[in-house]
Amino acid sequence: MKKIFAFVLSFLLLFYFLIGCSARGKDEIKTRKNFVVGLDVNVMPMGFLNEKGDLDGVDIELARAVFLNNPYFQSHYIGIIFQPINWDAKEMELNSGNIDCIWNGMSYTNERDEQMKLSRSYIKNSQILVVSRDSNIKELKEAKGKTICTQKGSTGFDAIKNSNIFSEKEIENVVQLENMVDCLNEVLVGHSFGAVLDEVVFKYFVNKKGLEGKFKVLKEPLSKEDYVIAFRKDDVKLKEEVEKGLLNLIKTKKAEEISKKWFGENIIDLKEVEGKQKNSVKQNDFGFSFELFKGLLVSLKLFFLCILLSIPLGLLICFLRVKEIKILNILIDSYTLLMRGTPLLLQILLNYAAYFVEIFRGGYKSIDRGQFDAIKVLDIPKNRAIFRIILPQMFNVCLPSLCNETITLVKDTALIFSIGVVELLTVSKNMVNNMVSIKPYLWAALLYLLVCFLIYCLFKFFEKKLKY
Repeated sequence: MKKIFAFVLSFLLLFYFLIGCSARGKDEIKTRKNFVVGLDVNVMPMGFLNEKGDLDGVDIELARAVFLNNPYFQSHYIGIIFQPINWDAKEMELNSGNIDCIWNGMSYTNERDEQMKLSRSYIKNSQILVVSRDSNIKELKEAKGKTICTQKGSTGFDAIKNSNIFSEKEIENVVQLENMVDCLNEVLVGHSFGAVLDEVVFKYFVNKKGLEGKFKVLKEPLSKEDYVIAFRKDDVKLKEEVEKGLLNLIKTKKAEEISKKWFGENIIDLKEVEGKQKNSVKQNDFGFSFELFKGLLVSLKLFFLCILLSIPLGLLICFLRVKEIKILNILIDSYTLLMRGTPLLLQILLNYAAYFVEIFRGGYKSIDRGQFDAIKVLDIPKNRAIFRIILPQMFNVCLPSLCNETITLVKDTALIFSIGVVELLTVSKNMVNNMVSIKPYLWAALLYLLVCFLIYCLFKFFEKKLKY
């Protein structure tokens, strides 16, 4: 028995030791994560699915080479993952933490610089107009009135708008397709006169697909651009390490090797963005910008949407709650518990309805029961009794609490930034990063205070009206 006991004890100790080592190993892994690169898988040659169904492209090779040759990534990340994203929602994907950077032939714009931390330019690019080889057009101005296509969500559309060649009506009729390959096919089949696309992309098609004999490029570009890599605003260290890795690839000629493979020439170099504004948001010495009003407008839209949904919903549920129907009461109590007991960001629209239910219920309970008996005795119609007798008294009791919750809602609209919506607080945060000053925060606080003061005055007005 002693031998059996010793054997079992030894086995248990060994088992717990192995489990402990495994747990420690897992804990160490949990402190690190994968480096996630976001991309649109339809952007040839920057990042796309090849004939075998594997991810391939210039940016794919550059990102892998940077990851493998920079010790920083080896010590901070487990591996590198390429995550396909919806290009129209790229800022939301980045700011929500689903990806660590956007590395996909993305062009620099002032708007993107406000929303994200952008690297130095690693490829110089132009937006060009490509037409059929048989076309007689020689200058950009000759394209006026013609059907043009470009990729949806790309800077090609911005180049068309800013070219001063096309009228507003013509710009509205620009065909926007999912990717640049579709744009070139539109020109080949004659559905579009020309396609506006990245010069870098067209160089790839000429080098790899032998399309030089099917298209011609107008010498005058619509705009000049810089390809950059995007990071979250606070990921300064990550941006610096990626740039350090790119510089190393350029010095060791690895970048040149990748470039010649895809374009037939070396076009990769790390330089500052041409014409980049230090502060892309227009402001004065006081740190104020009209961009704050745009953010305020978004905040107010969210506020009014929540109010218009939550107050009627709160009233409806309140009247259902006071019916004292057991099953209904259990469901409503579960709803209010769930809404008040979970984070606001998860259910911002329904959350306030749950609070308003309890506020209205308190107001309803404050009405003397004799009034309900009098309504029955006098045979007053139910709708008339609710709107002329019950609701005025309820609101008279509830107004202070309603005012507090409404003012809180104004401030809680700032939570929506977590899913990529650019409201007042997000705009001020971007301005603070650009200006290296807290003045925009002070202006944002004043705007919030102004809105809350107006709401306070409105509720005071209603309070006086209901005191009869």
